[in-house]
Amino acid sequence: MLIKILNNKTNEIERSMAGLTNDAIIQQHDLRTYRKVPRKDVNKEKVLNYFFRFESFANNTNEYKNLTPLIVGNIVKETNLPDFVVLNTVLEFLTEATQFNHVLSLGLVSWGSREKSFLRQAKFYLRKVHRIAPVFDYSRAIANLETLHKLLRKNFYWVRITTQLALTIFVTDRNDPTVMKNEYILQKNLRVFCACSAYAFHMARKKLNIDKTGQLCT
Repeated sequence: MLIKILNNKTNEIERSMAGLTNDAIIQQHDLRTYRKVPRKDVNKEKVLNYFFRFESFANNTNEYKNLTPLIVGNIVKETNLPDFVVLNTVLEFLTEATQFNHVLSLGLVSWGSREKSFLRQAKFYLRKVHRIAPVFDYSRAIANLETLHKLLRKNFYWVRITTQLALTIFVTDRNDPTVMKNEYILQKNLRVFCACSAYAFHMARKKLNIDKTGQLCT
């Protein structure tokens, strides 16, 4: 099934993975050549939606796994897109997401001195994650982010931007009427994408009384 990939792309991928373990992050500087490959936004959404919802791309240390021919083959089969479109789309995502994850992990996001600036900054980063991975309803996410900030203010409990992003996408996805129950974004994928630890995510969800369905407990 993956003859074309193995013949044309596997050697390049293996070179980019040289010196890494099976669970390591692909070196981002080796993927930049894939970023300029033309592809339609609709294909990006189709590929990444499947990638986020049905393939585990996070390892136990909250990092990205290596991309394998098996994962690419699964996406090709389910999306019915050409293998080169799937491969280039996923590699572009991994490049941008790894870079963005590094920025978030540094914890150097600057904040203003007022609550409005907190929300403005959060919206800025939410827009960036949606551009990298358009796998959630952006308009609904903005509304949910505003609600989240009201909850944080009410509880006098402010969490890092990484946790805010993860919670906002989680709630948006779980309450999207177009998404089936067995098609939710995998939480592990969501957390690694937002550079949010499992501890921070579940602690904030418990503190704010957000249940597993993304609803507020009363």
